[in-house]
Amino acid sequence: HTDRFLSLAGYLRGLFMSKKVKLKVDIYRTVARAVEEGISMGYNRAYKYNSCPDKDSMSEYIHHEIMNSLSEVINFDA
Repeated sequence: HTDRFLSLAGYLRGLFMSKKVKLKVDIYRTVARAVEEGISMGYNRAYKYNSCPDKDSMSEYIHHEIMNSLSEVINFDA
């Protein structure tokens, strides 16, 4: 999958660099999707290691996964 992704990324980069293409990103939808994915993944991860996780560990797992999902669509170092 990685090779196909890299070749697709190279193709898209060439396409956008050669033409003046304007993109409009729906930031609300992008962030909302990342947060939803993070909540779901954090919830599932909390139950993966404990059949009855406490409130604090559940919150930690969810927070961690939300931040992971957001870091895939947002560059926090910029």
